[in-house]
Amino acid sequence: MEDNKLVNFEELSRLTEIDKKTLLERTLKLSEEVGEVAQAMLSYSNACGCGYKKRSKEDLVEECLDVIIVASSIISQSYDNDVDIETVKSIYNKNLANGKKSVKSDIL
Repeated sequence: MEDNKLVNFEELSRLTEIDKKTLLERTLKLSEEVGEVAQAMLSYSNACGCGYKKRSKEDLVEECLDVIIVASSIISQSYDNDVDIETVKSIYNKNLANGKKSVKSDIL
């Protein structure tokens, strides 16, 4: 994997083939991981009643990366573990551009 790439679809495809979860099960797993991000954020930000868990910034990052991994495995499985990287990059860049427009419109 190149240092500048966050998602290694080759490795994810291999692991997704081994792990026999269905797309539905993976999607539910993604929801679980998002909940863990929320828990980590509540603790990290010392929200009322949650600070006792003492979650660090690294814990928060770890949970966010779990979300990226599970979401990427959903992408991989939807491509039958043969991801069309160029299509995924195109969709990613389009979504990133839309997010950029949204941020600019919020500022203006």
